[in-house]
Amino acid sequence: MVTRMKHQLLTKIHDHSATVAVIGLGYVGLPLAVAFAEKGFPVVGIEVDGRKVAAVQRGESYVQDIPSERLAALTNDERRTMEGHQPSTIGPRR
Repeated sequence: MVTRMKHQLLTKIHDHSATVAVIGLGYVGLPLAVAFAEKGFPVVGIEVDGRKVAAVQRGESYVQDIPSERLAALTNDERRTMEGHQPSTIGPRR
């Protein structure tokens, strides 16, 4: 079973069909997500800051090393190579 799952994962990585999830789209996470998306992987970015999620969805960068044009090329594509999501709260809030 593990060998089969390992083979399936390696196949998806090889053919770039594995979806990559990046948790946190700050100064480390956003460039990492962009790098995977530029290599052809579908990327889902998870970020608790709704302003950052909205900026990613508009293709507007808030990280100095990532120009907005570069981000927009990934998020505004009909293939939706890269998406940003804000997780919903599960359970009671404090």
